[in-house]
Amino acid sequence: MSTTKNVTGRCQHCGGTIFFPAENTGKLARCTLCGQETELILFVPETAPALPRKAILFTVVAIVILVGGLIAAQLAVKRARRLTGQIEGTVKPGGAGQPANPFAGAGFAAGDTALEKAGSGSLVYAVGSVTNLTDRRRFGVKVELDLMDRDGKKIGTAKDYRDTLEPRAAWRFKAMVMEARTESARLTSIAESP
Repeated sequence: MSTTKNVTGRCQHCGGTIFFPAENTGKLARCTLCGQETELILFVPETAPALPRKAILFTVVAIVILVGGLIAAQLAVKRARRLTGQIEGTVKPGGAGQPANPFAGAGFAAGDTALEKAGSGSLVYAVGSVTNLTDRRRFGVKVELDLMDRDGKKIGTAKDYRDTLEPRAAWRFKAMVMEARTESARLTSIAESP
């Protein structure tokens, strides 16, 4: 009994199928279909790739579309933030970056501050208002203001004091200005005695 394994080959002339023993690979033989002499070469069938080309192509196209969509979405979000002025580090003109009431955390609200000349003399006061936003009486309320010259540079300070400030009540302070070059005043501190 023969243990020879038969393999399949192809004719080099007609392309017909030839069956021959494996040990005859590389030898010359006559094709049974066309009668021409042909070399016996092992036929290796074409194997399909594990992933079809169309599937690979569609996957690449889908990834490109998704990445493009993500980039477009990021650009749209940045543009929308820029238009509404919400990008970090930007401040809207007109001091919109300043808190509306910087003293709210301490329970006070401050009104505008102005300079006021007393009668016909040379005395000048920095005046404004402070409101107690809490439901309790405040004791020893003190305000401090920075005095500014024409260029906006600080040239001194002014202070005023009130013994008590009732709940939800307003106090019109009047701090004496000792600097003659003062052009404006800015409220910098409202404090209650401990």
